Amino acid sequence: MDNENKEKYPVPKEGNDNSAHISNVNVGDGDVFIGNKTEYNFSVEAPKVDPKAIMMLVEQYKDVDCKDPKFLAIKEELDDYNLPRKDRPIVGLEGKLKAGARSDLYYEARLQKDKFAKRLSRYEFSAHHCAIHLNLLGRIEERFNSKIRPLIDGGAPNEAIDHAISELIIEPFSEEVSPADPTLTAKIVRGMLFLLTGNCYLRWSKNDSISPS
Repeated sequence: MDNENKEKYPVPKEGNDNSAHISNVNVGDGDVFIGNKTEYNFSVEAPKVDPKAIMMLVEQYKDVDCKDPKFLAIKEELDDYNLPRKDRPIVGLEGKLKAGARSDLYYEARLQKDKFAKRLSRYEFSAHHCAIHLNLLGRIEERFNSKIRPLIDGGAPNEAIDHAISELIIEPFSEEVSPADPTLTAKIVRGMLFLLTGNCYLRWSKNDSISPS
């Protein structure tokens, strides 16, 4: 899609005339572009999907016993994600979204988070399911913090942030994992994101505290 057809979201300017600001956010064709007229450009392209990687992961862990050290290592990491981070204030999903002025997401976010939590419990002793869950949770955390947080910190509008989350996280990861497990849908992937949010691995506000009070 060319630049003329991209959606444009104006971002309010903050500070005085000499302060740096984001001038616009363009979203389209899976790209999220933040432009500053005088200082920098920041562009993110939707990632390519590689289902083979997940299939290889399933093959590697499908016959691993739940007493195997490889499984126990995965389970330990997965258990950490399923609990609130000890180094951050515990405010829960509603508190994190409220801090980011995203209370509009809370109802659906809670449903999706609970849906994934049930799945996590159902497959807690299945090595290949745990391997998939850990793989996706880690990648969601990394991609949100490296690609979505700059939008939040830059004051991008909610429409651009939601579009970026869908294009950079939800759609590619659910598409990538579907050949290995068609029940791991986009809603489940979104539930993973909100589990990470509720347990303080992701922040939705520029001023969100990241250390214990």
